[in-house]
Amino acid sequence: MDSPFPFVYRYGTVPVSLSFIHPTLYPTRPYPTPHTHPCYTLKQSLLHTASIIMSDSKRQYIWLVRYGLTERALVENVGPYDSDIDPNVGMTHARAIADRIAMNAAARPSVVYSDPFLRCTHTADVIVKALVDQPAKIHRIEEGITEWLVPSLLVDPAGNKTDPRSVNELQALFPENIDLNYRSVNPVVKDGTPRESAPQGAPLFIESQADLYARCATTVSRILETINEDNIVIVSHAPCLQMMALKLEGYTDPSESKLGYWSLGGLTRFSRRCDAGDGPWQLDFYSDTCHMPGDYQDGIKGRWSLPSFIRD
Repeated sequence: MDSPFPFVYRYGTVPVSLSFIHPTLYPTRPYPTPHTHPCYTLKQSLLHTASIIMSDSKRQYIWLVRYGLTERALVENVGPYDSDIDPNVGMTHARAIADRIAMNAAARPSVVYSDPFLRCTHTADVIVKALVDQPAKIHRIEEGITEWLVPSLLVDPAGNKTDPRSVNELQALFPENIDLNYRSVNPVVKDGTPRESAPQGAPLFIESQADLYARCATTVSRILETINEDNIVIVSHAPCLQMMALKLEGYTDPSESKLGYWSLGGLTRFSRRCDAGDGPWQLDFYSDTCHMPGDYQDGIKGRWSLPSFIRD
């Protein structure tokens, strides 16, 4: 399972070693980010985590997951926009992500949500198969966590917009575990609908960053309303994951947040006490890549961020 001493915020330019606790999960390496958003000291991290361990209360966990290497790199304003994960390196990344999640007994999820784009759905399928010994309909396709709905991430130079596959098309590709009875809690609104006519917080092409936050905050709130105290995984894209993490942090403005770039294969986990009702979520770790192999373990290759999360 994960080390019981997660380094909660991995920020700052000073290398911090937790290898004496778990040399594989927490190797020494620097995380170059703005000095205005410093990391916890080691003492603060250990004391914080010890308070969680000593609590008798059951905790609820949310894993936010970005996929690994894709078969074809997405070039903004060019495409391709619905590439699968790479069959070799990308699958290795997906299995590393799945193993990291599945090996953690306390935080083991019972439901996996993914956006309908192929790289997310395939990653989620690998995660589900690491969680169950036989087919189980615990993979839910959720439109509310789809890609950021902007031309640079969906429209090619000829003006053609890429839409993801339908649930039935995805089920044909991944037939074992997709729940065909699930209905998105925040479905995509038809292109061309005036925003003032769309439901508040609904996915609608084209989105500003403020629209994206409203959509992701609405989606994650509605998901949480339906799952009681279950642990869950959400597999999505960096811009959506950043906005969901911002919501779970309790903020609406990225300038108030400690969040930054999201790495390929990066895992973020939030938790809260189940007896706290709608109490605050605790950020256990952010965009962690200690499970990723080789050159991807330092979190630099393929990292991405919304402009509002990038600091000088």
